[in-house]
Amino acid sequence: MFELNKKKKSKTLPFVYCGKLSFYLHEAGTSKPAHLIFLNEDYDDFSDNVDLLAVYNWNPAIIGKTTKSKITKHGSISSKRKSKYKKPNETERKGLVNSRVGQGYYRQQIIEKWQGKCAILKTDLIPILIASHIVPWSECNDEERLDVENGILLSPLYDALFDRHLISFDEEGQIIISRDLSDHNCKILGLSLEIKIDISEGMLPYLDRHREKLLEK
Repeated sequence: MFELNKKKKSKTLPFVYCGKLSFYLHEAGTSKPAHLIFLNEDYDDFSDNVDLLAVYNWNPAIIGKTTKSKITKHGSISSKRKSKYKKPNETERKGLVNSRVGQGYYRQQIIEKWQGKCAILKTDLIPILIASHIVPWSECNDEERLDVENGILLSPLYDALFDRHLISFDEEGQIIISRDLSDHNCKILGLSLEIKIDISEGMLPYLDRHREKLLEK
């Protein structure tokens, strides 16, 4: 798999062509370096190319750096990408991909939010990870369906358990395991009460609604 590397003086490093760029925004008063934002005209919302995904989801924090730029587009969606968003039909909503993410840029935002790693296992095998709604598409309004805080990135096993309300998480991110799962099955599935995930404040109302379903069972 392609890995992003720091610049090395007098050495040419591998690169991935990501598409045509066009100038979008310049932060006034900056130089050496200047703070610029470019739009990728060929951004592929539906790409499974792990090399491209590594570039799309890169940010300075990945290499332990910060940015002094005041420009932030985190979580913002351009009108062009919104216009390309395709609402899943009834058949698609029953599938494992479109039912949860509607495909495209929403999945990319969930991958970015979770830094390309399963919330539980921390595995970064992006092609197998599922970006799922915490509160299902069918129970959301239009705003909630596109809210990144309503998304969680999980490996297939944990996604299946979460989707069926056999596991959930409390306000501290501690796992809650349904009483429908026996100790025997928990052991086989690798479930323990020691599992804890990082959660953001915006996730709390969605997780609260998710827990209600688990507790009702």
